[in-house]
Amino acid sequence: MSESRIGRRQLVRTAAAVAAGGALVGGTGVAAASADEDHSRGHGVLGAWWVTHTDDPPADPNTGITVVTFAAGGAFGADDIRPAGGAGAGAWTATGTHFRANYWTTTPLGPPDTPGGSVNIRVRGRVHGDSISGTYAVTVYDPAGAELESGTGTFTGSRLTA
Repeated sequence: MSESRIGRRQLVRTAAAVAAGGALVGGTGVAAASADEDHSRGHGVLGAWWVTHTDDPPADPNTGITVVTFAAGGAFGADDIRPAGGAGAGAWTATGTHFRANYWTTTPLGPPDTPGGSVNIRVRGRVHGDSISGTYAVTVYDPAGAELESGTGTFTGSRLTA
């Protein structure tokens, strides 16, 4: 793979931010929504989650951790923790126990001081009490917006509590 293309490992790692997200988590804080309020309103996914994500074959075996938050009003945020990576932002919606999210983040594509690319992650999942699980699809774009790569994966997560 050339230096200007993202590796499959980084594709999913960046994508991992997959799972779920809400208020912008990258360093400004999280929306003030409690898990208890969430359950009483029937929106079981609202809040913050510790998510483990894994790429589907033929990608290299790759598992990562992302913290994601679903905020009231439909805002979504994700922050790669292991390995450390970027923060993403987007939107989410839910019907019953099923949810979808669509968010964007950036990724380096080559040596430092070269333009990076963008990554779109589309998530589909289900909440089961204090657990979530589902699938994601990732598409990586170059600085001009041309598609470079795509991949898929699965995730599981558990609710974070204060």
